[in-house]
Amino acid sequence: MKLFLLSIIFSFVVLSTKAQTVSDLPAGKYETIIKNDGKWDKGDIVLLDDGHYKIAPSNDKGEYRFSATAQRVFFTSGPLKGVFAKTTISNNNPAILIPLTENQQLGLKLAKADIVGLLKN
Repeated sequence: MKLFLLSIIFSFVVLSTKAQTVSDLPAGKYETIIKNDGKWDKGDIVLLDDGHYKIAPSNDKGEYRFSATAQRVFFTSGPLKGVFAKTTISNNNPAILIPLTENQQLGLKLAKADIVGLLKN
């Protein structure tokens, strides 16, 4: 009986964890907002292809890498170089999360709260 209960709990944890991971970060416009504070003034993140992005409307471009294993976006050049960013699911779509705490620890002041980039189709 204990083994059965343990198996059910383990299955639930694995299934709930898998549901929240981003396996692919599609190209497109990720409209950025500051949590509970409206639009981010720097602009939206536009993923152009598997390795390039820009910040719209300024058209500042750079390169990025996506790690499905780490659930992270690594901005390697351009306006977001060095920014700590994670991926998450929002309304069944992938989203880019730029958390305030981690970026403050890096000495970056991007906004007064977390920044969320939501994929717009």
